[in-house]
Amino acid sequence: MEMLEFVLLLLAAVLVSAVLDQVTPRVSLPLVQIALGAVIILLVGTPVDVAIDPELFLVLFIAPLLFDESRHASKRGLWDNKGAIVSLAVGLVLATVLVVGFVLNWLEPSIPLAAAFALGAALGPTDAVAVSALGKDIHLSSRQKSLLSGEALINDASGVVSFQFAIAAAITGSFSLANAAQSFAISFFGGIAVGLVVGLLAVLALGAIRSYGYESITVHVVFEVFTPFITFLAAEHFGTSGILAVVAAGLLIALMPHKPTPAAARLKLASNSVWEALVFVINGVVFVMLGMQLPKAVMPSWHSSETSSLLLCALVLLVTALVVGVRFLWVLIMERMHRGSKPRTGGQLIRDALVTTLSGPKGAITLSIIMTIPFTLSTGEAFPQRDNLIFLASGVILCTLLLANFVVPLLAPKEQADERDEQAVNAAHIEILKRVIRQVREQKTPTNEAATQIVVRQYSERIKRLRRKNTSAPCLLELRATAIEQQKAQVDKYIREGRISRAEGEREIERLESSRRTLLRAHTRRQALGEVWSRLKVGTVHTARRVDRAVRHVVDDESQIEQHRQLRIELEECALAYYNLRMADENLEIADGAGVLAAECRSTLAFLRAANEPEKLASANVAGSVVGMDAGGMRGALEGMDTQKIQVIKARVSDVEADALRIELEEIQAMRDEGAISRETARNLREEVYLLQMTIGD
Repeated sequence: MEMLEFVLLLLAAVLVSAVLDQVTPRVSLPLVQIALGAVIILLVGTPVDVAIDPELFLVLFIAPLLFDESRHASKRGLWDNKGAIVSLAVGLVLATVLVVGFVLNWLEPSIPLAAAFALGAALGPTDAVAVSALGKDIHLSSRQKSLLSGEALINDASGVVSFQFAIAAAITGSFSLANAAQSFAISFFGGIAVGLVVGLLAVLALGAIRSYGYESITVHVVFEVFTPFITFLAAEHFGTSGILAVVAAGLLIALMPHKPTPAAARLKLASNSVWEALVFVINGVVFVMLGMQLPKAVMPSWHSSETSSLLLCALVLLVTALVVGVRFLWVLIMERMHRGSKPRTGGQLIRDALVTTLSGPKGAITLSIIMTIPFTLSTGEAFPQRDNLIFLASGVILCTLLLANFVVPLLAPKEQADERDEQAVNAAHIEILKRVIRQVREQKTPTNEAATQIVVRQYSERIKRLRRKNTSAPCLLELRATAIEQQKAQVDKYIREGRISRAEGEREIERLESSRRTLLRAHTRRQALGEVWSRLKVGTVHTARRVDRAVRHVVDDESQIEQHRQLRIELEECALAYYNLRMADENLEIADGAGVLAAECRSTLAFLRAANEPEKLASANVAGSVVGMDAGGMRGALEGMDTQKIQVIKARVSDVEADALRIELEEIQAMRDEGAISRETARNLREEVYLLQMTIGD
């Protein structure tokens, strides 16, 4: 019961922190959770001993977090920055060990050199959990994100191995560089090898389960959650790095090709939902427990009579300055030597290096490492300055977290989502959909021509909706009004050339003028009422009316019907030519608005040109209905058509839709790799595609 109460207390603290995070926007969630953990220990007390074995802590909390982080890490970003990441994860850790060790031993000789090295090794790794949590509140470039995430995924191994050898040297009084290098290589490369093997076995096992028809959403998700634990334990069993094994397994599973099917989309959606909840809880528990451990780590040294509390605080600030200073110089030199970087001024380079430096705080990994310091040496004597080393590590953790929380947002403030940001995201989304349309059209065959037309119209409608978001009502109104003036001038030209009679031309001009007046009245009425909604729907209504009159115009003479239809086609082509011209405008709002209206023109032309061909007209009606994915409208459009033909069309549409959505996922990743969209935007766009994949065949 005590353990159950303790677990419930942790979960309650995580829930409370989520609420407090909404009312304290200037304080990051990790700091809120650390404060809650400290308050629980200091005021409420603990129902059970919160001490937890560091190895158990790593496998229980850190392993699944790193596994999920590696699944979502930018593979292209990690590969493109592999040299810099290894430099930070290995070289910087070793530099931190040496600098902190020598300086601390020089300033405080009571701390043996080997013990000071152990502290430097524990402070070497950055915390992946803290980096990902704090990264949400600041603006980082794609390279900075790749460096920080890649470093946090790898540097634990170098920190742990360095710490183990420093402790061994402190206990036994001897140190072998050759043995240290050999052990590091085995731990580093062995962990990667074990992770790749276990990851491959996991993929093969899931494939076998799927081939026998035993896979379900529950089995798939549970298997995924199970994978990081078994990977970590397998790596530790072979004496290699469990952390690196988990990262390697996660990257391998993420890189394996997955066939885009509706079933796969459902599995992906369920998996993401479970991992999102699991990661939130584990993240919260890690920081709450960190807050619980800090008082326990600090109090013995704080109340000790052997060392001055003021001296300890000064040493905390000094060690923090050493860790941050070494990291800053390392990053500054590395970025200065980076050939692929854009030309930057000295001030900008220093600011970027400082942001990268402070965005790598220490966290639970450092505390879990430092807490493994033994109590006694091989001689039976107490380990020198053990409590003070834990105090220093705890103080540095707090200082780096505070710097990341309060200083980095000043250097790299999070860009506020404004209208221009939304327009940029919409523009990128539109470009993705355009690429999909081009590729779908390239795959058109005589067999799937009708289905391809329907799917292309679906994507065109999605583009139209996105463009409406970027275009205001006055802009659309101006474009429509100018197009009508162009059409009226065209009618005047036809009258002068004698292509149409004056009476017919005047009727057409009156119709166009009536449309223009209706648009103006509708816009004036909206302004008077003060409506926020500014999307012009009037044009759609008039388009439908024009199509209806063009197709169903009751005239006794069939030749007049055909002449009238041809005139309407030419006028729509005139408007389309104007809109196509304005689509090249440098003003994004005008270009997008012209694109919306051009799509409406093309739709109207499709109906007008098919007015005398019932089969084409039925196909156009089917395409128009499927655009909105509305089952009722689709049934209405298909009424009267042969049932077998309908089923064939729907089956082909489903096949083309599946291919189009697969292409869309590829283009989203391509745009992400190009740096045109952020990781968060790419994830949101993928979620939309997953939902669309679930509707295929419904």
